[in-house]
Order: sequence, then C-alpha cells, then structure tokens
Amino acid sequence: MKIIHVEDYFDPTAGYQINELLYASKDFDNEVYLITSDDMSPFHKRVDISQDKKFEEETDVKLIRLKSLFKLSSRLILKDFIKTINSINPDVIFMHGIADFKDLTLLKRKQEFKIVRDCHMSWVAAKNRFRKLFYFFYKLTFANIINKTDKYQKIYALGNEELEYLHKIGIKDKKIDMLPHGFNDDIMYYDKKARQKLRKKLNIKDNIVISYIGKLNKSKKPDLLINIVNELDKEFINDYNISLLFIGPQNKQYMNTFNEKLNSLNFELEYRVEDSKPFRELRKYFSASDIMIFPKQTTLSSIHAQICGCPVIMEDHKSNKERVINNDNLYPENNFKKAANILKRLIENHEYIKEKNLNNREILSEREYKNQINKLYNDLE
Repeated sequence: MKIIHVEDYFDPTAGYQINELLYASKDFDNEVYLITSDDMSPFHKRVDISQDKKFEEETDVKLIRLKSLFKLSSRLILKDFIKTINSINPDVIFMHGIADFKDLTLLKRKQEFKIVRDCHMSWVAAKNRFRKLFYFFYKLTFANIINKTDKYQKIYALGNEELEYLHKIGIKDKKIDMLPHGFNDDIMYYDKKARQKLRKKLNIKDNIVISYIGKLNKSKKPDLLINIVNELDKEFINDYNISLLFIGPQNKQYMNTFNEKLNSLNFELEYRVEDSKPFRELRKYFSASDIMIFPKQTTLSSIHAQICGCPVIMEDHKSNKERVINNDNLYPENNFKKAANILKRLIENHEYIKEKNLNNREILSEREYKNQINKLYNDLE
C-alpha cells in the first residue's frame, strides 16, 4: 500500500505517537509518506533539515513539509495540501487529529483513497471557552457526513477520554476503534548500563533522582514539582539524598517563572535543568531517574517512564488512570500535599527500586507499537 500520514506539527527527534508509528512502519512492506508543516513553534525550535533527513533514513518514510497558509489557534491550513496528495496518489491517508481544517476534505464529492483519522484530545486540553458551541456546530455538520458516508473509514481513539470527546462532537460508535498510546520496545526499555554511566556523569550516583522529562512551558507547568517538593521537610530531603532533574525544550518566557520557582525552594538540594534530548536517547534518562512527576495534564512520557522502571506521579484524570499502572500514585488536581505524601511513600517503602518495576513492560505490552501498527494495517487492508 501507499500510505500518507498527515500531522500539522512534527518534530523528528520527539517521541509522540506519530513518530513511533512511523518507526514501527519500517517493518512492513508499504510506501509511507508524512505530510506536515514547517511550523515548529510548539517545540520551541526551527526546522532542522539534517534531522528531517536522518529521520527519513531511519524510517524509510518520505517527509514532506508544506508552508502554512492560515493558522487558527493551533489548527493549520497547508499550502498545496490537496495537490501534494494527488501527486502521490495514495491508497490510504491517515490524518492525525480531528475537528480541524483537514475535515474540509469531507466536502469533496469524490475521492480515490481511503481516509482514517485519530483523536488524541483529552479533557484537560479541551479548555477553549467556545468549545460547547464548536461541539454543537461540528455535530450538525462534519459529524453528520462522517456518520452517514464512508468518506472516513474509521476514527481511532487513543484512550477513553478521546472516545468521550468523539462522542461529544457527534461521532457514532460504528465509526470508532481504539488505538491507544504506547511505546516501541526497540527504543524504550530499561537500560542498566546507561543508568550507571549517566548517573556517574551527572554526579548523582548515590541520589534518589526525581525527574520531569517533557516540555518546560506554561501548559505542562513543571515548576509545580517545586510546590510538591516544598511540602517535604529538610530532614527527609537530606536523609534520602534527593535531587531533581528537568529535561525538555524550554519556552523562554515560561523559564522566567520556572527559575523563580526554583529559587523558592525551602531548602538546598541538587538540581539540573537540561535542554531537550533526541527521543531515542531518552530511555537513558528515564533509566537514570528513580521517580517521575508530571504535575499537569497528561503525557505519553508516563508510559515511557514506567517501561524504564520508574513509578509515575500525576494528577487524577481519566487519561492518567489509563496510563499509570498504580492509580494510588495519582493525586487530586493542585493538591500538592497529597502528591508529596505519595512521593514520601514511594521513597520510604523503596517502591522506586528498578527491580520492583521491571514487570511494567509486560503489563503494558498491548500498547507496543509494532502490535498496534499490525492491527492498523490489517484494518486498512
């Protein structure tokens, strides 16, 4: 098959579902393309042609970047989008995301290819003040076409919240299937040697390392990790030799807030703040960490952290309940005292010891992306 993936924003060094699906697609005999924009603003960087070419070489995927003609919120209209699709003449188009400008393809009378879509909208991210009006409009228009025609063969929900969102915008169950967030076991696994080497290099060999790996911006608010740590006492911090590690792309404006929060620590402890790392290197940092805290929203990194043997502490949302193996590690939104108590429990009971968490891989095995893309291609064929 000749397959086109369409994603508005794409970072070849990141570890989102689209990246891992494309890496996993290399094991199948298909001709695969990715159409995306040249807008890298969500990743706080610019297009790096050398990284694009490296991604193409590693995945056998042809990456095509188009200019953005129009941007509303985070939704884009890409220049020459239909023209580019027609020039490739695909069998299938997989448009990632839903309820955006790509839905305009539904207004075409005829198409020579199958279209599938997915939905990765969680409720913690759906906060636009006009959202109820938008749901109503979408249900009356595009959802009506989706349900009554075969213009979209199938829409994949990446979790239960995403399923609820599809229902909210009017999509019927007959059009929906599940394709949950996951991991690629060729890329993400506990790396003991890398742990030892990296902890020695960072001079954290004997520390209990609490980490955040992800975007450092006002949506993810990793500075709230400081609120949690400030609920602990100095004696506890010193007794267990706790240190902090933050890794990820940094929004310059947000970093002023972040650095102010670092300066508000109630006590002295070691911390490191490092820029983003290539996704294929992140297993080393997950492996070197002992406990991961993602204080806001939800993230695919929670799966990767657990695969590498880290307990994960997150807010108590439906999407996090699906991803976090031990739901006792979820705390009510903004209840930093509760989060600190969870952290203390993990440390005092030695629940962070890697050997106690290596069965996470087996528990999460259904989410492995080669299994998922096999299901996807079977559906398409």
